[in-house]
Amino acid sequence: MADIRNFIGFAQNETLIKEYDGLRMYYPVRAKIGLAATSKRFIAYSTVKSFFDIRTESLYQQVNISDIRGIGVVQSKRYRTIPFVLGFILMLAGILLAVFGLAGNIFLEAAGVACVVAGIILILIGFLWKKNLFRFEIWGNAWILSLGEFDTIRPKTIAGPDLLKVVEELGAIIIEIQEGTLYGGA
Repeated sequence: MADIRNFIGFAQNETLIKEYDGLRMYYPVRAKIGLAATSKRFIAYSTVKSFFDIRTESLYQQVNISDIRGIGVVQSKRYRTIPFVLGFILMLAGILLAVFGLAGNIFLEAAGVACVVAGIILILIGFLWKKNLFRFEIWGNAWILSLGEFDTIRPKTIAGPDLLKVVEELGAIIIEIQEGTLYGGA
């Protein structure tokens, strides 16, 4: 991860306290997102240069340390509901078709069995193909900042190699900076 001081200017008397390789983003760009706590700000940043594209894609979000009231990290897996619902509907339709097919119409019976099988497959897909849920939020008095999220963009992010350290250390570091017990405070 590139050092934040190489591409973001610091204010006078602002010092870098801790820097983390916290997140990975896969949409809208593929990037490593660094997290940095300074004596005055909390900054999320990333710069991506592509070999085939001369444009530089950047992410830069900041919040004053004094405005932060909490930090939240949610990482879990959720079942996908659409395959469950479609699978259940297909199974019901298949059972009804198979029951009507017992009256002598072999086509209805075969279609019913095919719908039941397709329904079971969709339900299994819903169980096995889980949706990853990940959010890194910073809470203020009247706002919540979700890292990487802007008005129209909801990025796909996952935990980076330092996320456990971020969770363990960052809250204490922010409190120490706010109270003035770490590097002179804010």
